[in-house]
Amino acid sequence: MKLNQTKNLDNIRKIYFVGIGGTSMSGLASISLANGFEVEGSDMRPCTYTDKLEAKNVKIHYGHSAENVPKDADLLVYSAAIHLDNIEIVTADSYGIPIIERSYFLGLLSKLYADTIAISGTHGKTTTSSLTALMLLNAGMDPSISVGGTIKQIDGNARVGRSEHFVIEACEFVDSFLHTQHKIGVILNIDRDHLDYFTGGIDQITESFSKFASILPEDGFLAANGDDEHVRTILPHINTHIETFGLGEDNYWRAENIVYDEVGKPSFDVLMDQKYFGRFTLNIPGQHNVMNSLAVIAVGHHLGINNSVIQRTFNEFNGAKRRFEFRGEEKGIKVFEDYAHHPEELRVTIAACKNYRHKKLWVVFQPHTYSRTFLLFNEFVDAFKEADEVVLNDIYSDREDNDWDIYSEDIARAVVSKYAIPARVISAFEDIVDYIKSNASEGDLVLVAGSQSINKVAADLITALKEE
Repeated sequence: MKLNQTKNLDNIRKIYFVGIGGTSMSGLASISLANGFEVEGSDMRPCTYTDKLEAKNVKIHYGHSAENVPKDADLLVYSAAIHLDNIEIVTADSYGIPIIERSYFLGLLSKLYADTIAISGTHGKTTTSSLTALMLLNAGMDPSISVGGTIKQIDGNARVGRSEHFVIEACEFVDSFLHTQHKIGVILNIDRDHLDYFTGGIDQITESFSKFASILPEDGFLAANGDDEHVRTILPHINTHIETFGLGEDNYWRAENIVYDEVGKPSFDVLMDQKYFGRFTLNIPGQHNVMNSLAVIAVGHHLGINNSVIQRTFNEFNGAKRRFEFRGEEKGIKVFEDYAHHPEELRVTIAACKNYRHKKLWVVFQPHTYSRTFLLFNEFVDAFKEADEVVLNDIYSDREDNDWDIYSEDIARAVVSKYAIPARVISAFEDIVDYIKSNASEGDLVLVAGSQSINKVAADLITALKEE
């Protein structure tokens, strides 16, 4: 099977997407459709994204079958969640249809735009790319957009504009972001993650980000986190204009005088090259979002966007879907959900909760992948130290077996032992809901965290509290 042999989209007319209902894949399908390509695809079951595509007359097959694959397709695109022995990929190969992975296809799409803006980082990509996209929309720059979460203002995760600007979320997993042709880049942070792929650890991860930055042309622009030790190591080797951001005094863009309101939303002064630039207020909580917003300000200034548009964007943006998303309040109990699946993401989200006025902080967490849980075990345990009570769901893993002999019970025992914080494992979602409903009180805050199916607990808990 020959993969990624297609160098451009010049002779492509019809594209078949395997896994078309995924967050990123559905967005790429929408952008392809708007660019004049014929689109067809498959997924295991209907969802909001497939509904939207079908409303645009896209033919979608449910379930995977050899009969689904059109012989006249010019290209098959598959997501990283799809294995190469999938019957539709095997069938397309037998037809001689070129086959490429999602990230490679995003790279081909990026070549259609003269000014691709790629937002990278181990954490914060969806929030920052969403903010950047909304900023360009508010500035009248009519961008195309492909991000990993739903943006309320465009009612989705993708948009096709008429300008040369293309805002994309650039993911490091399996070196995906090395396929894009970007002119503006952002590196939010570099941390240990996806260690099932980056077996060389932080050195391999840092090298991957260095290659990402090296794609930028001499007349390009890079906004980089100057507080991150791993980011700093790659900057001397990058041949493009660089502006650092952070809280440290050496950064070109710096935030100071940070003040939080009663729900944890920050206001802060911004200095540019040691000179006062303006004061900004966010509609999303947490110091980590101050850092994300500094990257957005740097990009906005580079593009000539004025402060009033940037502040308007911050006012309008109350978070991408599943990023510290408020799900409701019943019986005086507030429920939030977040996509956090890495210990650093979990830590900063819990820290954001601590800035939000509450009595007791409950954290419900579903770990994702055995390898991440095992290799970052101590970091996960430490991430919970500011919680008042922890409820863990079983480890969710859709791409590997439990070769590490690791279980959520191991985390629970360690949290109790190290921090004397009550922690337990509850496998069934309905039992988690019942436990929280029976034990939480008025004034408590419940954070439901994880990148997979655990978000159902947040919605079900609100329903259960309402019916109580």
